[in-house]
Amino acid sequence: MAESSFFARNKAAITLAVLASAGAVGAYWYYAQQQEQGPSDKDESKKKRSKKKKKTTEELAETATPGDDQPPYPVNSKKEPDFSDEQVAELTDAQKEDWAVALKTTGNALYKLQKFADAIKFYTAALRVKEDPVFYSNRSACYSSLDDHENVIADASEAIRLKPDYAKCILRRASSYEELERYTDAMFDLTALTVYGAFNSKSVEQRLERVLQKHSIKLVEEQMRNRVPQLPSAVTLASFFGAFVHETSPEGVSAESTGADRLLWEAADAIYSKKAEKYDEIDTLIHKATTAYEDEKVTASSPNATKATIAYEYAVLTAFLKYDRETLATVLNRAFELKPRARTYVVRALVNAETSTMDLLLSDFQKAEEIEPENPDSPYHKGQLYYLHGELDKAEACFVKAKELNPQNLFAYIQHACVVYRKAQFDDAVRLFDEAKLKFPTSPEVLNYYGDILADRGDTPGAIKQYDIAIRLQRDLPGVGVGATPLINKATLLQRDGLDENGETADLLTRAAEMDPKNEAALISLAQLKLTQDKADEAVGLFEEAARLSRSFDDKVLATSFAEATKMQLRIRADPELTRRVNEILQSHAAGVLR
Repeated sequence: MAESSFFARNKAAITLAVLASAGAVGAYWYYAQQQEQGPSDKDESKKKRSKKKKKTTEELAETATPGDDQPPYPVNSKKEPDFSDEQVAELTDAQKEDWAVALKTTGNALYKLQKFADAIKFYTAALRVKEDPVFYSNRSACYSSLDDHENVIADASEAIRLKPDYAKCILRRASSYEELERYTDAMFDLTALTVYGAFNSKSVEQRLERVLQKHSIKLVEEQMRNRVPQLPSAVTLASFFGAFVHETSPEGVSAESTGADRLLWEAADAIYSKKAEKYDEIDTLIHKATTAYEDEKVTASSPNATKATIAYEYAVLTAFLKYDRETLATVLNRAFELKPRARTYVVRALVNAETSTMDLLLSDFQKAEEIEPENPDSPYHKGQLYYLHGELDKAEACFVKAKELNPQNLFAYIQHACVVYRKAQFDDAVRLFDEAKLKFPTSPEVLNYYGDILADRGDTPGAIKQYDIAIRLQRDLPGVGVGATPLINKATLLQRDGLDENGETADLLTRAAEMDPKNEAALISLAQLKLTQDKADEAVGLFEEAARLSRSFDDKVLATSFAEATKMQLRIRADPELTRRVNEILQSHAAGVLR
């Protein structure tokens, strides 16, 4: 996408999608209009006036000597205000106004001289005479300069109580909330600013994005400390392990084997079974196999060292899929202590792809090819690495070789077609997809990815046709294939092109979530749909479940950001004053449309 920031990508979801039960679309339209219009003439005139005022106050700060003239209120020997509540009670309204203005003026002069503690005394005295939101605001500014954020919040809150749309105080309070890591409160204030007319404020948008990100990261970090690592969805496991050569009887182990070898066979059988119920056993079976080899005290010189290495390779891959870095490092080291083979080096390159240098990764692939030149795992995964780094010619060469060495790897065919498409060779990509469809006529994966490139080219009818066939093929498959992915992709396409006239999107996403309840993409898509249906409470639960299921830290933060932003919109909606303002905006827009 053109816009890289989370907030920019998801404005409708995290800014205005649930501000009003029937008005989300109208509110978002208003937001978009304000973004396009930019600053108004009125805004510019305010800027000019503020510049002029700033010059005047700077001069005042240089020349003012508070207390030279006799003030209208009683003072002590230090020329500080000194009066009782009884004296204030006896004043006329006009006298109270004179005292309050004089006290505020002296406080302002002291503030300009950066005598914040002294200024606080005068603003406090002014508030004893007259409760005015400006006095609270000015005193909160002093506290802000002293980094006394609790008092900033207290005074800004009083000012906002008296004047709910006091933007300066809302922003100041938000900053103090952020400093104290009270992120949800800061987000509430920043979101309120958008409602009170700051729809075109880029700085507020950036602040809101920053605070949302901080809050989400903090939540995920807390969750990760207590997280129990788990494997992803069956579809993810099927596609991940499907890209490797299927070793259903590694080193000759079989159902008749005993001890650790039997456990290794059971683990491999489950990994390549493409059956969801067996995928649930993978983690336990691999752990039992590695433990059994340890119990047998296997070393690099043992006859079954290679079998133990294979068990540890699987342990590395499952730890990687669970995002269990600590276990991953331990089992990876153990695999290399035993008898590393070609795949052992491929596995290390794969799991280190995000953290290691390109040279180190390529050296692992080179070592794998030296050990076993005809091993098809190496060119396929090296092709993936080149593809991610944009080296498309090298990636294509690797996928071609992977197809030659393992003609049953349907993902090599799909990736070959995709890399050719990325090279802007659409006709050749179509030819390669046709080749893959002939080779794997019952594969929903091929049709799903073919639908993706058609959707990318704007061929919506063609893409939907491929998704529909993929959905039917997946329904008839005995095992796990592409799962709910074509359902999600079709729903996304219908939404993108405004073709969801009969509510099909809701049905597709509901089916996707039921088919693959551990698919975070399905949950997030369904949650976003719930937002458009004004079912924000349901959306929050789906977002939070997606965050729990997500494998990587960044994916967890993304899903958590959606959940927390939606909670914030529910809080905004629960505020009577903000709800009233939103409804005014929507009514004003509706009246403009009717005219």
